[in-house]
Amino acid sequence: MNTWLGYSIMVLLGTTAFGISGEVKSKESSDTGLPGITKPSLQVTLHPNVAGVVHEIFVKEGEYVRSGQPMVRMDDRVASANLNAAEVAAAQAGPVELARAELAAAENTLRRLESVTDLRAVAAQEFEFARAAVEKARANLNTAEGNLRLAQEKVTIERERINQLSLNAPFDGVVHRIKANIGERIQEDHVVLEVVNVDTLKVELHIPSSRFEELVVGQTYPLATNFRGIQNIEGKLTAIAPVVDPSTDTLRCIFEIDNSQTKLPAGFVVHFAGK
Repeated sequence: MNTWLGYSIMVLLGTTAFGISGEVKSKESSDTGLPGITKPSLQVTLHPNVAGVVHEIFVKEGEYVRSGQPMVRMDDRVASANLNAAEVAAAQAGPVELARAELAAAENTLRRLESVTDLRAVAAQEFEFARAAVEKARANLNTAEGNLRLAQEKVTIERERINQLSLNAPFDGVVHRIKANIGERIQEDHVVLEVVNVDTLKVELHIPSSRFEELVVGQTYPLATNFRGIQNIEGKLTAIAPVVDPSTDTLRCIFEIDNSQTKLPAGFVVHFAGK
């Protein structure tokens, strides 16, 4: 009887202790909210601007790139030929010069006729022909100048087409993945490569609404993590969601972590530690 009584007491105490422990863990969890995973502040997936064949890849995975640096070039032989043809057409100023000369000659003829004092020496029809010749020459000049401007605009268009065949780094960062091969024909929806910048990390944390009063945008708070033995890192609160999540009674908060010196990789878990 005593044995069963002692066993029952031990079970009761164990259950009570487990319940208390569960409450402590639950309270601790409710104080810190839900964990979040750090992400790069800048991350982009690049696709080709136009479908075509990959001609050159200038970078490797893990390589640091500068903003504007060429990383991939598509086959641009046809585009280059079109640009050369457009440049030749834009350099043809001959039609414009000819039209100007014809206009000048027509205007001189009209002026000579108009300078005749005895109008009986000039037939009215000659005046009409001379005026018509001036108008025609002026129209030809306008057409020639318009064609030259169009040719020059086409040069700009063809140059832009060549630029579209090159994928450049959108910002300073690291090549995360390359998903294309030289000689591969790809479409506009094909992922060519990914670039990330981890100088600043971002993390989304869901913090209990009960701690709303201590949250101030712009202030820095300790964030707890076990990554690589790090205990706490500082995170700057940049945004607080204006709506409470009713399922967890938490507020969605965005923190930024200065990573310019430590150079930690993104992807590790952090918790809100509070003040």
